[in-house]
Amino acid sequence: MSKVKRFLENLMGNPFFLGFLSLLWLLFRSGTKPSRIIYPCQRTSATISFYLLIYPLLAPILIFLKKFIGVSFFAQKFSGRKILSIFLISLSAIITILAVYANIIFDPGKVLSERATLTEKKTTVSLIRVNGRSLEEALREAIDLIGGVDSHIPLQSKVLIKPNIVRNQGPPDTTDPAIVEALINIIKRRDPSVIWIADGSGEGNTLENFRSLGYLPVAERTGALLVDLNYGEMVNVSAGGVVFNSFQFNRIVTEADVFISLACMKTHSQAVVTLTMKNLIGIAPGSVYGYPPSPTKSILHERAEEKGDRYMAGVIVDLCNARKIDLAIIDGRIAMEGEGPHNGDPVKLDLLIVGANPVATDAVASAIMGFDPEKVPTLNLANQLGLGTNNLHEIEIKGERIEDVFYPFRPAAGHEGFQLFSSSERELYRWRMNLIYTSVALWIITLLAVGWRRKTSPQMIKTSVDTR
Repeated sequence: MSKVKRFLENLMGNPFFLGFLSLLWLLFRSGTKPSRIIYPCQRTSATISFYLLIYPLLAPILIFLKKFIGVSFFAQKFSGRKILSIFLISLSAIITILAVYANIIFDPGKVLSERATLTEKKTTVSLIRVNGRSLEEALREAIDLIGGVDSHIPLQSKVLIKPNIVRNQGPPDTTDPAIVEALINIIKRRDPSVIWIADGSGEGNTLENFRSLGYLPVAERTGALLVDLNYGEMVNVSAGGVVFNSFQFNRIVTEADVFISLACMKTHSQAVVTLTMKNLIGIAPGSVYGYPPSPTKSILHERAEEKGDRYMAGVIVDLCNARKIDLAIIDGRIAMEGEGPHNGDPVKLDLLIVGANPVATDAVASAIMGFDPEKVPTLNLANQLGLGTNNLHEIEIKGERIEDVFYPFRPAAGHEGFQLFSSSERELYRWRMNLIYTSVALWIITLLAVGWRRKTSPQMIKTSVDTR
């Protein structure tokens, strides 16, 4: 009896046996219903089997190959077919382990879910998938989730919509005129006295950019007024004092009762991300903060450099202090990753993100993009100065769950340190389904190649004997 007890104790203490049991449990529970793989108990068993069974098998794989192929690694030369067999089996095993890690072990959804667990509600942000609906319907739902248009747009108010029209380049570099028109149609329920669509481009003439990008028909259909904020009657406005103590703005920026930042969702080569807060660079007139005839806001960048404001966070926060954003809207239907804001690659997310507080809204968008909102310079500084929270625990997210819409963006060069996960984890996650398909394909090729070799080898031997 004591021998049996000792045997069982040794068996239960054997890591390979524990890994094997975990794998059996995983296959038993998930084999007939693959959706169960996301359950905590299945993820735990997958993790145990990976680290105690699958991963350790990599080390002795060469021993297995030695016995399987029947050749001494040190005394005999490999044939080309034997080398191919070793290579295919090794590659298949490695890709399979990567597929298991990317799809089961690495779980960014769990990390995001924990980060976004509400502990103290300070503000609300809505997160909506368009899902083939009309843009106006989806945007109305997003606004309704944070109180509705009635709570954000007073009757007969003056409304300024600030899109991102930095230059003459189509979405996602610039804000799609279709979402501006959808927003105007929603705002019209409040009988506004005037609606301005206003920006100050950093390249080219703003009104020409509006015309080329399709804003003129929107203005004609809705009765909105297109305004170039680079020029006009200027007024002086106090700022936050991080980099600028005050700004000069086009008069309508201060006259607007409601100021809406309607931004694109992009990475940025300097500011890390460009969302509703960074969008305010456009309200600084090029005629004041540039060197005419160029509208580029060169002086903003020069002053930031003088103050050591490497990521333009101080300038952006000063602008947000000088002109409060009343409604923050991010068009994430087609976003941009990589070398944004102009030379990145499009990413289809089909999302709309809306909030009353731009810091919180940008924090949610940053997390979806794979950036840590508590590390993004602009959001971190804004939080410190009391403009809003970048702590996801303090933001109520309505609509979609953040972990369900997460997609880790490739950052601009040098910004990897601002992300929630490492570059290798990001790429594994993005390739997780392709790794599964590749793994299956490799094993099929491997089995066919090895099986063909074993089938043909006896015949080759017989032929060799017959010719003697």
